[in-house]
Amino acid sequence: MPDFGKNKALISVFIAAAVFATGVFCVSPKAADAKVTKWQKTLERNHVPRSLWAMYLPTINHSEYDKATASLRKSKPSSKSTSASLGPEIAVGLWYFGKNDVFRIEANKTYNIRRSDGSVIARVSGGTETKVKYGDDGNLIVYGSISTKTVNDKVIFDAADGNNSNLILDIHRSIKPEWGDYSHVRGKIEVNYYRGKDIYGRNLSKTVRQIWVINKLPLEQYAWGSGETTGTGNTNGTRALLTAYRTYGKWYIDNANKYKSYGFKIRSDAGSQLYLGYDREKKFPKVRKAAEATRGYVVVYKGDAILAAYCSSTDGRTRKLSGYPYLKSVSDPYGKRKGLRPGQGGNHMWGLSANGAFGYAKHGKSWIWILTHYYSKTSVSRKY
Repeated sequence: MPDFGKNKALISVFIAAAVFATGVFCVSPKAADAKVTKWQKTLERNHVPRSLWAMYLPTINHSEYDKATASLRKSKPSSKSTSASLGPEIAVGLWYFGKNDVFRIEANKTYNIRRSDGSVIARVSGGTETKVKYGDDGNLIVYGSISTKTVNDKVIFDAADGNNSNLILDIHRSIKPEWGDYSHVRGKIEVNYYRGKDIYGRNLSKTVRQIWVINKLPLEQYAWGSGETTGTGNTNGTRALLTAYRTYGKWYIDNANKYKSYGFKIRSDAGSQLYLGYDREKKFPKVRKAAEATRGYVVVYKGDAILAAYCSSTDGRTRKLSGYPYLKSVSDPYGKRKGLRPGQGGNHMWGLSANGAFGYAKHGKSWIWILTHYYSKTSVSRKY
């Protein structure tokens, strides 16, 4: 972090920049002191989201303080997740395989094999392997656990008892080994045949034939399988990063159409954000713990989930992204890495800086403060 002790003018510039970036005040210190009551100071000190008391400004009294804190208590998530509180479904493109590959799947309990219209082909006992391969003319062949059947361009696997939240599918990473030892996911799996323009690869004009493996699961369980953090850092830093991760996913659910023809919303790799499924969740349980502690919370701008871009480090300031009013350039003293340049190693320096977030957390900032610092003019709101 820069040494400001020798330069009082620089201190003033730094404080002004930090104050502006957080969106807490946009007036001079004297003007602010004239309006800020002890009740507002208490709300800020306790990191009560500004969205719960901004309507009472410029002067907050005791009664309005009570209303804001009561709203916060009502919005806090309970300690246990239920299927009703796991959020909207997100469709994640895991990987694709080719005409000569075989997809294999097993489950921890009885599962359905369905056609694209939802009709059930068969119910298969847990632990029994089903295989899918390419047939011809865009058709897929299902076999192994059942007598060989040719279906159209989609095969669906889901829980026979209707509860997909505890359905654990082994998808055998023999085709695409990037996940290493990770081979299990929660929720439903779809195997989709795609023929069309390649928007995933390098040749955007080329017509390709791909068979995509797609995981559909609630947004909250998607966050449990995040590959962006191990959860071993400061709790508030982890909570901030997981909330950004969830928010990014929510924005894709609400807005993204790039992969519509493929049958999913977001990719599982660094081209979107890393998702590594159930094995990741088991290996790093603090990630799930942080997600559950912030369950349902997303960063919003004018009521809508933002495109919560994030990066690993910066050169001391994040960068503005045109077209996104909440992605401004803000101070990032704890995320500063000497010699780092924008774009180096794919680091765009937009939005939350992971190293900066953990630095702020170490110095006592809450996860909500961290998020509203890096994402300008936003608040943190519980959506489910």
